[in-house]
Amino acid sequence: MLKLPGLIDPHVHVREPGQTHKEDWDTATQAALAGGITMILAMPNTKPPIFDASTLELAFAAAKQKARCDYAQFIGAGPDNAAMAASLADKAAGLKMYLDSTFGELRLDDMALWMPHFEKYPKDFPIVLHSESRTMAAGILFAAIYDRPVHIAHISLKEEVLLIKAARERGIKVTCEVCPHHLFLSKEDIPAISHGHPGRSEV
Repeated sequence: MLKLPGLIDPHVHVREPGQTHKEDWDTATQAALAGGITMILAMPNTKPPIFDASTLELAFAAAKQKARCDYAQFIGAGPDNAAMAASLADKAAGLKMYLDSTFGELRLDDMALWMPHFEKYPKDFPIVLHSESRTMAAGILFAAIYDRPVHIAHISLKEEVLLIKAARERGIKVTCEVCPHHLFLSKEDIPAISHGHPGRSEV
């Protein structure tokens, strides 16, 4: 038997506020505990998105009432909230920057919008990037320019792994995570499932 301490899931979509028909703090934390997870970090792409003091408090109020395990909440990077997000860093799990397609209102299409966040968000608090391939490479460049760590969410391609490996070998402060379905499924499985990244093969 393998004994582990309570685990932390750093990438959870609680969907509260706004989409509680999909998930809420009660169901998300119940599922976490059933899988041996004792702390979750919630993503900010809710409706409304968690991007300022009032929406962060809205998330915390729901979590305080419903959560069954420990939790923290990411704050989302928007086009004009860099100073606000930085001021809330000590209350948030980190800053989540959506650099590629996502659900919700937090996508940052222009690299000029990334700069204030990299400049203002405190370096001792994490920045997590939702990015793919080219935007991931640009995010790694920003990590090097601003000399700060970044974490890349749900990588899904071999080229992304190799780029992150090369960056780390050069001293760039980058880490990453992967979803189980990107490890164990390939494009041949797409017809049998309801979602996926068309054209992706195995990592």
